[in-house]
Amino acid sequence: MDLETYYKDHWVEIEPERLERTTGFLRVDPERAAATLAPVGVQPGEVVLDFGSGPGFVSAELAKLAGPSGHVHGVDVNAEFVARARQVAAESGVAERCTFHHVLDERVPLADGSVDRAYAKNVLEYVPDVAHTLAELRRVLRPGGTLVASDSDWGFVVIEPLEPAEVIELFSAAAPAFREPFMGRRLRGAFRGAGFAEVSLNVVPTVDSKGALRPAIDNWLGYGTRFGRMSEARAAELSGRVDTALAEGDYLLVLPQFWVTGRR
Repeated sequence: MDLETYYKDHWVEIEPERLERTTGFLRVDPERAAATLAPVGVQPGEVVLDFGSGPGFVSAELAKLAGPSGHVHGVDVNAEFVARARQVAAESGVAERCTFHHVLDERVPLADGSVDRAYAKNVLEYVPDVAHTLAELRRVLRPGGTLVASDSDWGFVVIEPLEPAEVIELFSAAAPAFREPFMGRRLRGAFRGAGFAEVSLNVVPTVDSKGALRPAIDNWLGYGTRFGRMSEARAAELSGRVDTALAEGDYLLVLPQFWVTGRR
């Protein structure tokens, strides 16, 4: 394991347990999908790029919004995710509106000016070079096309019952899993630096008090122990306290998403 490139490597090859856990919390509730994806602004008939499409749940919902005359291109570095995305699209009845691409380099496999809209959900915190990736996304947009990106910022996360210093401890231990753990706050400036116009920012908190995002905490703790930056005993202690809070109704996870929109 090379900690210098782990932030990307662990998405190219995902161990089975984490693959299932990640797939679980990437699912999109079809009944809430239209509202959740409203900031992306997809219109009927548009060609849309879902950059970092994962297991395809978002792509399928974007395809529904684009309608029968639209099309969605999903791009991901993980072959299993690409295979699952094709299955999800078929099960959602939108297979003919979706094309999924497995890529290992840093180039989007689409022609210049070929898409109306691009969306990158929680991806830019992992890419090797944000400026290069934004240039690629701008390249494939048609003139006037729109890029929407949403990313976390691990400096703004609340996990009850953990103390703020313990949340910092958790993410410090997990740090090699992210190329840019503070991407949220830096996203607007990155868009402007890449030449996007009409750049806007909105911050939308995800609030979980029922445990829907509990597997994400296991992911973060798992990173820390895997890197040897947190002991198994300490991870078990923090995890146990979270589980106790969940059982007693005192659990809370607040994860702000920074949404940035720019036009080519």
